[in-house]
Amino acid sequence: MVTRLGALALADFRERRRRPGYLVVLLGTLALGLLAAPVGDSRWEVFQVTDLHGRYTSGYVGTVTALGGAVWLSLAGFGIARGTIGRDEHSGVGTLLAATPLSRIGYLAGKFVSNLLLFGSMLLALAGTALAVQLLKGDSDRVDVVRLLLPYVLITLPLLAAVAGCAVLFDTVPGLRGGLGAMVWFAVWLVVVLGAQAGGGPDLLGMRRITASIREVLAVDGRPVGGVEFGVGLTADNRVLGSFDWPGLGPGEASGPAATGVLLVGVAVGIALLGALWFRRFDGSPARRGAGAGAGAGGSAGAAGIAGTGASAGPAEPAGFALDPTRLTAPRQGRGGFDALLGELRILVRGQRLWWAGAALLALAAAGVAPDGPSHPVLPFAMLWPVLLWSRMGHRADGGSTDQLLAACPSPLRRGLAGLLAGIVPALAVAAVPALRLAGAGQSRAALGALAGALLIPALALLCGSLSRGPRLFQTVYPLLWYGMVNHVGGLDFLGVSGGRAPAPAAVAGLAAALAAAALALDAIRHAAR
Repeated sequence: MVTRLGALALADFRERRRRPGYLVVLLGTLALGLLAAPVGDSRWEVFQVTDLHGRYTSGYVGTVTALGGAVWLSLAGFGIARGTIGRDEHSGVGTLLAATPLSRIGYLAGKFVSNLLLFGSMLLALAGTALAVQLLKGDSDRVDVVRLLLPYVLITLPLLAAVAGCAVLFDTVPGLRGGLGAMVWFAVWLVVVLGAQAGGGPDLLGMRRITASIREVLAVDGRPVGGVEFGVGLTADNRVLGSFDWPGLGPGEASGPAATGVLLVGVAVGIALLGALWFRRFDGSPARRGAGAGAGAGGSAGAAGIAGTGASAGPAEPAGFALDPTRLTAPRQGRGGFDALLGELRILVRGQRLWWAGAALLALAAAGVAPDGPSHPVLPFAMLWPVLLWSRMGHRADGGSTDQLLAACPSPLRRGLAGLLAGIVPALAVAAVPALRLAGAGQSRAALGALAGALLIPALALLCGSLSRGPRLFQTVYPLLWYGMVNHVGGLDFLGVSGGRAPAPAAVAGLAAALAAAALALDAIRHAAR
């Protein structure tokens, strides 16, 4: 059993590390390590200590990069960790596994271990980056491997074990497998990150032990510690910071975080295995039912059913269905660009529930409040409502067969522009009222920034969907971009909420045009290659 589970986990990890999403998140992890502990004159920080900055000892570099990895991978890593059960179901692997003695618990445990291997490989690369940064910075040439790696073992790895377990659970619970699950996890992630900084609730980032240790060092040096505040999150600080020498967490200080980490890993295993309440081992999947029907008619039919399931992820055509190519290629009389736009809008809103319509009305009503200074207080949060619509752009959520049918239609540029405009409509519906309120209050730059941001998000969604052929890249990138914006990271403020520090509206609009052009060009290249 253990051997079979390990083989499943290792094979699944090897398959996922070849995917583009793994490379994107890995590069983002390494970039974050360089931002958390910059070698040059960069003012970016992940771990803030009021007006101080630690010298680059092994303990300090290991701690700040481990905290950055915990914050980044708990959100971006979740996006690439989930979805593997659905891929097994659609690719036909699930049908084959359903014919083996592997139990539901064993399968889910294998997926959990595979997620841990995924995160562990990125943490090893991040730890190597931390070591290189310490040596390049030159603050301390004494390498303490224990203090360098201890934050990863005590803080980051247990937290990512919980993320790995939640990814398995979300893959099994109906309603949480798609875009709604991504939004639910984003809310959970915000609570964890903000709660760790506020000091309330479970200390999942180990902030209490870290801050207590730093305060002890500052007190020994004779510095006042009453007004020292700590924070975790990507920020840029242009002030001249003082320095302090903190060796990091030592083995003697590891008992508390270690106990919390062991408890968190145990909870993570329980969360992953809780999915067995909903997971039916692919016995109820369409592929499984098709294979069973084929087996009833004959062994060769059953084998053909399994082979067919592995070849296509889309739904099977109904019997007697005949496709007439002339009906696809001949334009319908009287139908123009407006009809194409309406068609794309129907695709975007198809299948949305009543709660989504209620959230839309609430967002539109809240957007009518008065602006607060150079920005609108509700606009950033209202811009979270259409995420499930935007994540459908650039691909067809109901399988590759739809893309193949649409490939026979004329003018992919016209179809792409209609899809882009369909994504812009909900963005403008949210941003129009705040922009008018801002313009009426004399904040013309902020009004233009809101409208430019309304153009950027659909263009980003279209490009992400075109690149990944799925919704998860946008569902991962956009929350990170949004989080940087609400934290007033000037370069990421696409809605202009930080006032003069935000990019010029013309620059944001130009970037939106460039992203849209790249997505349309990619779609045209694919169409020409068919």
